[in-house]
Amino acid sequence: MLPFIKKIEIVSQDDWVLLSADYSQIEVRLMAHFSGDSSLIELLSRPNGDLFKTITARWTGIAETSITTKQREHTKRLVYGILYGMGINALAEQLECSVAEAAKKYNRFKTAFPGVANWLKEAVRNCREHG
Repeated sequence: MLPFIKKIEIVSQDDWVLLSADYSQIEVRLMAHFSGDSSLIELLSRPNGDLFKTITARWTGIAETSITTKQREHTKRLVYGILYGMGINALAEQLECSVAEAAKKYNRFKTAFPGVANWLKEAVRNCREHG
């Protein structure tokens, strides 16, 4: 156990049920919902598999079974970077590549998920217009 984590013990009363929920990739799920991107929604609807491997396969065209751990991790950084508004320079740093390569990856992702691209564009326009 990590030193800054304290042991937590929960005791329930008789006939009570303790519910624990893991909102796996909640930000990506919200992005799919708000953007209405059919490709991303379809990937999230799959009952099995690794979400970031399937996303990697979709935007790169690489077979899901051939996705490396590094490619998966870079896609995860790309997705969360896009979601949280990371600029291309910061994205390049996160992806350990040139700014030009980060821009290329960013654009390929937006092409693969056009609903996300439109939603992000609309969000920026709305913020500029309404503050």
